[in-house]
Amino acid sequence: MFIFLFILLAGLALIYINVSAVAPGKKGKLVALGVLVAIFAGMSFRDTLAGSAVVAFTSVWLCQALLVYIPWGIFRVVRRIVRRAPMEAGMLMRVSRGLLAFTVALTAGLFLYGVPHNSEYKLIETRVELPVRYFAEPQAGDASDTLAKPEAVAVVGNRAFTAVFFSDIHVDPLFDRAKLERMIAHVDSLAPDYLLFGGDLADVPMPKLDEWGYDSLFKTLTSKAKIAAVAINGNHEGMQERPGSDPDSWMRKVGFVMLDDSSACIGPACFTGRTDFQVARHRDIDRLPLSTIAPRDTTRPWILLDHQPKGIEPEYSGRLPDYALSGHTHNGQFFPGNIVINFVWRLAFGEGVLDGVRWLVSAGVDCWGPPVRVGTDADMWVLHFVAGGR
Repeated sequence: MFIFLFILLAGLALIYINVSAVAPGKKGKLVALGVLVAIFAGMSFRDTLAGSAVVAFTSVWLCQALLVYIPWGIFRVVRRIVRRAPMEAGMLMRVSRGLLAFTVALTAGLFLYGVPHNSEYKLIETRVELPVRYFAEPQAGDASDTLAKPEAVAVVGNRAFTAVFFSDIHVDPLFDRAKLERMIAHVDSLAPDYLLFGGDLADVPMPKLDEWGYDSLFKTLTSKAKIAAVAINGNHEGMQERPGSDPDSWMRKVGFVMLDDSSACIGPACFTGRTDFQVARHRDIDRLPLSTIAPRDTTRPWILLDHQPKGIEPEYSGRLPDYALSGHTHNGQFFPGNIVINFVWRLAFGEGVLDGVRWLVSAGVDCWGPPVRVGTDADMWVLHFVAGGR
């Protein structure tokens, strides 16, 4: 956290220094101060259209501005050392104005491409082979199968099944409602056994979602799963809990089975949902050891959902999940994040292996802050779980 705050403050200081150079004296300082005030004001009114728009633009602009200002700052320092004199004031002002205009134009270009691109999402299908022992004989359900929809209880047993997985929808004032309606239509046409959600549902308090009619839309979405819709919380649920909103209860209300450091065996599979790290930090608790929440039923496949793809805790030594699902990374979302993200996470996108577990990381079906995708694609995954592995 300290390192993050240091980088943030250093970045804002660099922005202030460079923007203040676009005009002489107090005028430049007022312009730079206005930019910083706009950034923080947008964050303070994130649940309004104006606030979201400010956050969206400044988030993209800050990234592009720092890409330009960091080498420019290095050049100025080196030049001053070599020439032993500061740059002439008029030239500094002209260059600063040019750089500001360039970064604003570049940001506008990213929006012109990235917003329409984000409004679409890729539907990615993958086949997940599970040990054949899970499919040897029909298996009777246990008490936890009551979490399945009443009409689905009869499907309990060892058989192939399908799931639609999505993560990071981040509903806010800029969210494209039509995108959720298309998701509902897609899930309806796929008729999956399970709908799985990997966290970060909204960036506004839950009452706002009711006010905007998203409760009915999400109820429609969860109803499309034949057996159950299963969800976990993400780091943004922790942000929503701070002002007293209750995201977990809201998701239960719209039809999700919420797993919060808990497990449930529902139909032909068992699921474990981890409490997100930042949710646990907000609640001032530790995440429970995986060994204490792992499902006891070993006759069904075990699927782990954990919002952040950090892998399995090092001290765990028990049975490993058969498959794990995460989101959070957005695959970097837009340039240069889509490059940097691969240095931050061991597995930033797609299928791979973390700590001996087959793991899938979604790029998210939508975005945080700016609804902009450049160099990445929004996605929703269709998972076909079949017999075939050892």
